[in-house]
Amino acid sequence: MEISVRPLADVEWPAGLALLHRAFVDEPFTVEMYGPDLPGRWAGSWALYSSMGRASYSLAIGAYAGDVLVGALVGSRPGHCHLCQVLARESRPEDPLDAIDWQFHQNIAEVHRPLAAHAWIEKVATERALRGHRIGRLLLDAAADALKGDAPADLVLECAPDRTTFYTGLQFEQVATFTDPAGPDAMLMRRRIR
Repeated sequence: MEISVRPLADVEWPAGLALLHRAFVDEPFTVEMYGPDLPGRWAGSWALYSSMGRASYSLAIGAYAGDVLVGALVGSRPGHCHLCQVLARESRPEDPLDAIDWQFHQNIAEVHRPLAAHAWIEKVATERALRGHRIGRLLLDAAADALKGDAPADLVLECAPDRTTFYTGLQFEQVATFTDPAGPDAMLMRRRIR
């Protein structure tokens, strides 16, 4: 079956967040934040992902096998970076687990500051069983295509060091390295959109 990509409809937003949650629940940063106990980590991760809001400037794309959502990409359009405009301005939370994510966002904000207007990919993921089927590539190319009508800008995202090769194969370049308080140093990657 061929995979298709299209904008994620408002009614599909919760399903997209659930997919992202499942994709990242076993990642080292999630384990660091919520611990090795899977039920506790599952609950903490879901609380984080289910709280992600959607705005008029959101970039939300789904990948589908037939009518089944198998991949999701969420982010912000150029000039409306949710990280720079919202997350970087939040006060440090009292909860120590939430403070880890807050610090990560502060560290990303430092490497975003020198950038001109940019679009931000906050999360991109596919269902685990379908990794290796080029779904992530389709989602990222669809995001770049969706932004081509806007003014020239950079499409940026952050990733773990072991994923830089994947992104460089999709015309991203490494721009900066920054501290991830819940894992190895992370990379800021950029793809020019013309």
